[in-house]
Amino acid sequence: MLILVPWKPVVIVFGFLAVLMLFSYYGSALIEGKNPLAPYGDVANRVTPGQPATHSTPQHKQSHKPNPVKSD
Repeated sequence: MLILVPWKPVVIVFGFLAVLMLFSYYGSALIEGKNPLAPYGDVANRVTPGQPATHSTPQHKQSHKPNPVKSD
């Protein structure tokens, strides 16, 4: 026995649910003040006040000596 499923309403309902989920995700991210399009939830670029940056490069002390003048 062949069961016929009206696919058009099913596709419309799944499309509506997908749009609703995306809209709610972007809305909640904007309400929290986050960038919804940032990769990895914008956690990698966030540093809270009083927390040292974890990926900071060490400060090298360089002596700035002028280059000697070459005479021909």
